[in-house]
Amino acid sequence: MQYARLGASDLRVSRLCLGTVFRSEPDEATCIAAIRTAAELGCNFLDCADFYGTGRSERIVGAAVKGQRDRFVITTKVGSPMPEAPAGGLKRDYVLRACEASLRRLSTDYVDCYLCHFPDPTTPLDETLSAFDRLVTGGKVRYPGVSNFSAAQVREATEIGRRRGWASVACNQVGYSLLDRRIEQELLPEIEPLGVGVTAYATTAIGLLAGRYRYGRPPPAGASWHRGPYNFRAAMTPATGRTIDAVLDVARRCGASPSRVATAWCLRLPAVNAAIIGTDTPQQVRQNFADADWDLPPEEIEKLDRCSAGGRLVVRKDCPQGYRPEDGTGRS
Repeated sequence: MQYARLGASDLRVSRLCLGTVFRSEPDEATCIAAIRTAAELGCNFLDCADFYGTGRSERIVGAAVKGQRDRFVITTKVGSPMPEAPAGGLKRDYVLRACEASLRRLSTDYVDCYLCHFPDPTTPLDETLSAFDRLVTGGKVRYPGVSNFSAAQVREATEIGRRRGWASVACNQVGYSLLDRRIEQELLPEIEPLGVGVTAYATTAIGLLAGRYRYGRPPPAGASWHRGPYNFRAAMTPATGRTIDAVLDVARRCGASPSRVATAWCLRLPAVNAAIIGTDTPQQVRQNFADADWDLPPEEIEKLDRCSAGGRLVVRKDCPQGYRPEDGTGRS
């Protein structure tokens, strides 16, 4: 397993981070076994959020790391809708209460990095960061972080922290893949000099690059892009199909899985400190983490760079009923 420093913090994290959404909703014992299998393979970085499973993710992580908390770097997030706050948001009082609730579910007295899940346009960033600073000074959070922030928003957060003498933002968690390369021009050049690290999610574009999908074919029954709400027809363009074919070609030549190829391509950039891999079972963890120290050969990187140039896939979530055979209406 390869490791990296998270931004300018003193957190040393595995470059593969286990995401704990557990979308297929396996039983708790299976989820705990998945986390412990990842740890056996060198993963020390776990990502969760209060929103995932309405607290279930945090409770599972807490149970999995019991008795060995210091071995792990744990991030969790605040701001998405929860039963006690249906609108979500990042108001100061709510952030403080939500952190206490997360700590209880995680069965720990601190989190390593506490992230704003999404920007909150209704709350001044200064107010949110004041809550984070209180959590840091109180020893309940080691570093503040953000997720889905633009370069301008990260820069504003950094400037506020410096001006106020508050703890620096350690990382920005953002989507990044061969199909969506926007952060290369719009984010990384701006925030890397600020000492803010990047953790990438959706490195296989919700599985589009994992080997099961092809241009011109319907999505496999039961798969994420079949169940909805993701719009498969909008995403599966000819350009998407060409990138998928290129990933499959590289995977065959290198003897690696398509998912590993897609993730290794994202990690070719040192500014991307870690890639978040969402796997739900010990078997899936072994498949995705076993060759974690593998790097893409330079010539394969060049081929993938060329075929995916300009990728700006925006995932549309306008198919709540899932994929349907073409009915002439353009609906998915």
